Amino acid sequence: MYTIDLLGGEGIPIRSRPGCIAFACLLIVVPLIVAFVLVGIYLDRQVTVSIQSQQLARLEGVLGTLSSAMEMKRSLEEQKTTATAVLGEIKTALKRHTQWTPALTVVTESLPEVLILTKLEARQEFMPRKVLSKTNPQTTVTISVPVRSLGIGVCGYDGEVSYCAVRQLQERLRSSDVLGPCLEAVTVSQESGTLDGENVVRYELNCTFKPDNG
Repeated sequence: MYTIDLLGGEGIPIRSRPGCIAFACLLIVVPLIVAFVLVGIYLDRQVTVSIQSQQLARLEGVLGTLSSAMEMKRSLEEQKTTATAVLGEIKTALKRHTQWTPALTVVTESLPEVLILTKLEARQEFMPRKVLSKTNPQTTVTISVPVRSLGIGVCGYDGEVSYCAVRQLQERLRSSDVLGPCLEAVTVSQESGTLDGENVVRYELNCTFKPDNG
């Protein structure tokens, strides 16, 4: 079979070759695939970033709550420290100050009728005293402790009767449930005197309380 080309080669189409077709397809398909892959990676990264941002926001919220809780805890600890210090000061103050009302009540209730009360004097002095060290029991330290005493002045007209009444008062004070355990000694002194122009015998009882070593 003969082919006559009357158009000088311009009218006959060029034969398609498989290699050319495959190459052309590659030029189109490969960029599309790459584009799809890049878009997928981008979207995946966007989702990951979004999730991580949400987690970071939650963590920041939790940290904020924890910071508030820690600040509150610190404030409460400071208040506790202050309150403990105040209680310690109150305890020390109570140890250094005696409530005299119960003692005075015992004295007035124990006073025999034949005696006349002329004086009540509460005294407190701070004296140095050596005690065992709290940190090292093998050594002693000198501390200042309150030494309290109560002076009771009484008098009577009859010397012998008054003397027996004073001994009775002394014994009542020593056996008192309120004063007895606190007393270290009860000493008595005697002298002559006058009361409303009459001769009397004056007595002074000095009640020394046991020192508080704190």
